[in-house]
Formats: sequence, structure tokens, C-alpha cells
Amino acid sequence: MARATPSRATDAPRDAIALLKQDHRMVEALFDEFEDAEEQEQSQLAERICNMLTVHAQIEEEILYPAAKEVFEDEEELDLVNEANVEHQSAKDLIAKIEGMTPDDEIFEATVKVLSEYIKHHVKEEEGELFPALKKTELDLKAMGQQLAERKFALMESMGIEEEVPPAPQRKKTASRKTKTSASKARQARAGSRSKSAKNSGRSARH
Repeated sequence: MARATPSRATDAPRDAIALLKQDHRMVEALFDEFEDAEEQEQSQLAERICNMLTVHAQIEEEILYPAAKEVFEDEEELDLVNEANVEHQSAKDLIAKIEGMTPDDEIFEATVKVLSEYIKHHVKEEEGELFPALKKTELDLKAMGQQLAERKFALMESMGIEEEVPPAPQRKKTASRKTKTSASKARQARAGSRSKSAKNSGRSARH
């Protein structure tokens, strides 16, 4: 995946949830790259994954989770925040292990894979439960998005981390072309059928 120098906070998605979801998609893409990468590329990819998750976790813990706790009144919603915090700590433990390894370590790939599965579970809970609950509150998600973006940029600068470029959305051009081609063939077949019927009718009339 291509990388770029960190963009200013104003270039990031302004909505807090949109910004965090974009981070989720980028780290998922990096995990996919890791699975298909050669051994010499895996070390760099693992470093990028760990850096990105470290920054992402920190901005959530500093800004998102405290704000959520202030507006949530339901005990189940507060539990979502507490669980997310605990999951972050477990992810950090795995990140620390990976950062102390090299691709030569026997369990290097396995540890990155476990982190990947752990993050998938965490993302599913955030996007399926925590984020929808936040949308129902009176939180100013646009203002928070700006806060998150500014803090993210500052952390990346201080750590010397380059920003990941969001994966391009997949387009289904091929499918649409096939559909158009099939429709065109169907029209041609119907036209041919009508033409044959007309000719046969003409012959019958002459006889």
C-alpha cells in the first residue's frame, strides 16, 4: 500500500466515526498485504500495522472513550466503552510482542495473525454497537472528528510515522459490462426472432 506524508487535520474526514472507520479499513488492508507478502516485506508491514494501531488506540482512549462515558447513561453502553478499553490493552500486549520480534522468529507470522483476528473482533464491536450508540447521543461528532484528526496528526509527526493512503473503493465495472452485453444479446435475439416471424408471415400470405 502506498504511503504519504501526514496530511493536515483539515484534510481528514470531519466526522469522528468516518475518520475512525477509515483507519479500520486501512489497517485491514495492511493485514491483507501482510498475508500475501514475502518474508522480507513482512517486517516493514508489521511495523506499519503496529504504528497505525498504536496511534488509533491512543486517540480513541484520549478523546472518544472519555466523551462516550460522559454522554452514555445506559449501563450496557458504558460496558461497551470499558470492554473496548480492555481490548485495547490486549492488543497493545500483542503489538509489544511483535515489535520485539523479527520475521525469523518462529511465531512471528502467527502473532501478527492473532493480532489481525483480535482487531477484526474489536472493529466489529465498535462499528456494530459502540458507533451506532454514539450517533444517538448529542455529541458533536464533527467537532470530535477535528479533535481526533489534529491529535492523530500530532502523534504521527512526533513518532515520525507516514500516513497510510486509504484503499480505493472496489468498482464493479466488469459485472456491469457483462450485464450490458447480456442485455444487448437478448435484445438482438428478440429482434432476430421478430424478423424471422415477419418473413414467415410474408411467405404464408403469398402461398
